[in-house]
Amino acid sequence: MWSSFNKLGYLVIFLVLLTGCVMAPLEVELSPQEKVRIVLPNSVEPVDLSSYEEELLTKVNEARAEEGVEPLTYDPHVAKVAQLKAQDLLTNNYFEHESPTYGAPSEMLTQFGVEWIASGENIAAGQLSVEEVHQGWMDSPGHRENILNPMFTHIGFGFSEGGGDYGTYWVQMFTAY
Repeated sequence: MWSSFNKLGYLVIFLVLLTGCVMAPLEVELSPQEKVRIVLPNSVEPVDLSSYEEELLTKVNEARAEEGVEPLTYDPHVAKVAQLKAQDLLTNNYFEHESPTYGAPSEMLTQFGVEWIASGENIAAGQLSVEEVHQGWMDSPGHRENILNPMFTHIGFGFSEGGGDYGTYWVQMFTAY
């Protein structure tokens, strides 16, 4: 479990609270029969989630709903960074939040143009299913804290398999803008 909050984040949160601005989250109805498609404000084409991303997004948002926390919105930019991190874990055969290639998760997000005010990361290795990895994160206090953190508004997922000491590598990256 890893999370970070920069000084700008405190300022933005303060200003939002001060002005009383509230943004409505994007609500996505998920069903097992159809692929989730999310249209982002500045995109022409909808974003297709892979089946594992759809399943993880559903599980994360169900857990948040059970705790009365707003759902997270899938962010393809954050997902790109999460996928690069998952591949980096496999390629460089390490299991740490600090990447020998990209540095800390917050640094990695910034390197790839994600302008965040708060960020967090969950990583896991060796699990063979979405159910197994999600349950492992929910059973770990620090990982659960990231999943249920009401400050986070967006999420992206990464998954790599086929090598390293663990065979599978899972990444969740969380952000607030």
